[in-house]
Amino acid sequence: MAIAEPMTTYATRVERLRERLGTEHLDALLVTNPENRRYLSGFTGHDSGADSAGALLVTPDAVTLITDGRYIEQAEHECPGLRLVKREGEFAPLAAKTLAEAGVARVGFEATHVTVALRDDLEAALKELGEGAESIMLTPTRRLVEPMRAVKDAAELAAIEHAVEITDETFEHLCGYLQPGMTERQIAQEIERYMRERGAEGLAFDSIVASGPNGALPHARPTERPIQLGEPITIDMGARYNGYCADLTRTVCLGAPEAQAQAIYDAVLAAQEACERGLKPGLNGQQADALARDALAARGHGEQFLHSTGHGLGLEIHEHPRLSKFGADHMLEPGMAVTIEPGVYVAGWGGVRIEDTAVITTDGARVLSTSHKRFSLPR
Repeated sequence: MAIAEPMTTYATRVERLRERLGTEHLDALLVTNPENRRYLSGFTGHDSGADSAGALLVTPDAVTLITDGRYIEQAEHECPGLRLVKREGEFAPLAAKTLAEAGVARVGFEATHVTVALRDDLEAALKELGEGAESIMLTPTRRLVEPMRAVKDAAELAAIEHAVEITDETFEHLCGYLQPGMTERQIAQEIERYMRERGAEGLAFDSIVASGPNGALPHARPTERPIQLGEPITIDMGARYNGYCADLTRTVCLGAPEAQAQAIYDAVLAAQEACERGLKPGLNGQQADALARDALAARGHGEQFLHSTGHGLGLEIHEHPRLSKFGADHMLEPGMAVTIEPGVYVAGWGGVRIEDTAVITTDGARVLSTSHKRFSLPR
């Protein structure tokens, strides 16, 4: 059963956003990022491409959802009390009219989710509307809502934990399912089938199954390559539950691994465990990243660690904060959900990555993932 958040939660989030708008000298914010829209209103409507499911306008005294007839009934059910404006034609003229009626002067828009074309259309619609609307100033903004989403409340953490449970159950299933000769694509399909069977609403992201030399690609796509005895197989997967994501990576070997593979696996595991022991509030993302990166460098694998140590997750699979050598301005706080995923990649040979989902606590980190970290699966 989905974990519902009370409407008071959304009201509180909107009030926090209004405080931020005040510090930015903005009267309103046009929210077009689907996850930010959901976070502030509870509206789960989603469309492909440019996402025409709707836009949220947050003003000092109202929250308005502009959407079309496909979503009106859904919005009435999910967002009781929210002002709904039905779109029947082009978005920009209706949005301009809604802005003018709100009596606002400076309106922020989410620069990373609004195209240049849409901004131009909005400005043109405001000018055409006249009667003072042409004086409304559209102001690009960045990361007004996303930092608010970084610290999860109890309902959000409950959804993430359930997504993690489904993901752990899926890995346990795979440990008995994997057989030499199965293709990477076949395994990826089984991941989705089993997650949905266990109650996931879908995948948090496209699963990665990378065997042998394909494991040297951190974001490899599953292929028709058959998995083989004695080689590393990296499986990166996550369930989505009630909108929230899990993220888990395990690297396994069917049968006995070769000495090089075991040595690399041991180095990655040591780095991951060092990071999990050292994570705590007050560290910045760069310091958190160094916990794993320094451990791998000490074992001679620093140049083969090709990505950051981790990232936040929630409604999106990649969220604030970043556990990265470029994350000095990302501070860890209690309630943040993060991944810890060091890896080593050797071109032409393969790779090893181990990843857990964890929550920052008042004095450390609580690892949510419970899947075993044994490298060899007897066959």
